[in-house]
Amino acid sequence: AESKLPLQIMIDEADDGATLLLEPGTYAGPLVIDKPLTLDGQGKATIDAGGKGSVIVLDTDGAIVRNLRLTNSGESHNDIDSGVQVRGNFNVISDNIIDNSLFGVDLQQSENNIVRRNEISSKPFDLGTRGDAVRLWYSFHNKVIDNTIHDSRDTVVWYSENNTISGNSSSDSRYSLHFMYSRYNLV
Repeated sequence: AESKLPLQIMIDEADDGATLLLEPGTYAGPLVIDKPLTLDGQGKATIDAGGKGSVIVLDTDGAIVRNLRLTNSGESHNDIDSGVQVRGNFNVISDNIIDNSLFGVDLQQSENNIVRRNEISSKPFDLGTRGDAVRLWYSFHNKVIDNTIHDSRDTVVWYSENNTISGNSSSDSRYSLHFMYSRYNLV
């Protein structure tokens, strides 16, 4: 795998709308995706952030991140080190295994995203110091559906409206679902 281009370069050089089908193996994160493309691990690719930052930052609209194992984020609560940090709209995060990541999927001021069929777990910390599996902050019209969550803290919905949270299961966590200053959400 040493001869492969670093994944960040492949992403940077890809055209808008491209699909990157990853060969089996482990790729180094953290990664930033700043254009609409599909990153597909085909169930055999791992992105390892090496214990720093978020594994993937989605700073775009219309990207798809699927069939990947996303692991080994940083440990900063202030930076919300996550498997996937979403900072955009109309993205899809589906069918990933997100583990040893402080937070799972973090959406901030992001709308119309889909977080579906992911298996999410945090770092092996005490319950209160784990991150949240899914975190919505000032985020509207998102769908969080059919995720399997374990050994995480909560799914939190803060200042967020008109989201659908359905079909998720949570175990060995704290509250499963925690709302603050949020309304018009469908659970």
